[in-house]
Amino acid sequence: MKRLIWMYAAALVLLILPMNAPAQDGPLLKLLVRTEGKHLRARQNLEQILREHPEFWVELQAVAARLKTHPAWLLNVMASESLFVAGARNRLPGQTASGLLQIIEDTAQGLGTTTAAIRQMSPVEQLRLVEKYFAPFRGRLDSLADVYTATFRGFILEGGETVVVAPLDDSRKEQRIYALNQWLDLNSDGRITKGELSTAALSIGRFQAESVADHEQNGEPVSHSASLYSGASASRDRNVESRQTRSIYVRD
Repeated sequence: MKRLIWMYAAALVLLILPMNAPAQDGPLLKLLVRTEGKHLRARQNLEQILREHPEFWVELQAVAARLKTHPAWLLNVMASESLFVAGARNRLPGQTASGLLQIIEDTAQGLGTTTAAIRQMSPVEQLRLVEKYFAPFRGRLDSLADVYTATFRGFILEGGETVVVAPLDDSRKEQRIYALNQWLDLNSDGRITKGELSTAALSIGRFQAESVADHEQNGEPVSHSASLYSGASASRDRNVESRQTRSIYVRD
């Protein structure tokens, strides 16, 4: 049974890898080029997870269904946060973010665990923790921007893609949060918005949710499947992924 699950997951990934990115202009194209290396490493790491834990894909879909969201959005956020390295740890001074979702120590303790324990968990075990974290947002994770904002700063989940998530004011705390995550300010205007969170995550994970409208027009059943949006580069980076990751706040 395990072999069959792995074969299904591997076939799904292989089927979606050949897809080419649509032609893009300007800032988005530059972002895709800049994040191509991270995307390839994330893809490599996910393939390894599926080989070693083929049940990961089935569990991911079940978690997404229970949260009433899309597995592609969860994948994009995990790709952006940890490049699918389950034991990832932010090694910057004073930072504790760990695991697939880069959960900080205070949040981990609120979930009944620790960041040290998270780093020892398998990817499937971490999915259960991911579900526990997102449970308060169940039914409100209606887009990739919503999922990433819930991860980044869940207390401001509501609103469209122009909503600013950092900094919220001129305080030292807010400026520090912005500085630690400045790469998410894609247009370098001194603010990080929900839309920028979404674009950043998509540029690394490149999983796209299938359009419900397209399914309905074609008379097909709506399902929570995901497709991989592959960059134009066909090269593969086979370097071992570093355990050092950037900082991101998971709640305050």
